[in-house]
Amino acid sequence: MENTLVRLKTEKKAREDRVGQWFTDVLGTSLKATGKNIVNLEIGCGHGHWLTSFATKEFNQNFVGIDLITKRIEKAVAKAEKRNLKNLCFCKADAQEFLELCHFKIANTYIMYPDPWPKLRHHKRRLIQPAFLDLLASKTIVGGRLFFMTDHLSYYEWSVSNISKSVMWVLSKDDWPHEASSYFQNILPKNQILSALRI
Repeated sequence: MENTLVRLKTEKKAREDRVGQWFTDVLGTSLKATGKNIVNLEIGCGHGHWLTSFATKEFNQNFVGIDLITKRIEKAVAKAEKRNLKNLCFCKADAQEFLELCHFKIANTYIMYPDPWPKLRHHKRRLIQPAFLDLLASKTIVGGRLFFMTDHLSYYEWSVSNISKSVMWVLSKDDWPHEASSYFQNILPKNQILSALRI
């Protein structure tokens, strides 16, 4: 048991060091390109289709995409490099750890089709939880927004409920900020969309 705890701590420290170095080497360069210290964050960016399209249209804003799968991040990085987008970068990272480590402010956060963890016993694994909303709010500018899209009605209702109970977010009626095709949008039949305002 003790060896397992030591290993987990070592692995966590290694991830933190890697993400911290990414903040300096990659994000620092991107922020200098626009002269702004505020980013738009996509959590679960996949291969980066949607965020790359968005960053191409809004070249004066900074965009960051994170995902846990190495190959997805590699493909996303290749898209940004191919288009020479200095305002867009991608990082392999867990959302919770990334937010805990980040030292910049977030304007808007986009979450598209996160794992709904449909079984009741797995609901604790869902991303939209009170603690996560508090952490995200602490990194988000007042007036910033959270945009959430899912094809899973139960998860949508869960998210609406959690945001409604938050003292740092209020549900809003903002339109989805950028229309562009993504892998999941192309294969899923119906979307539930919500937005929330950081107060």
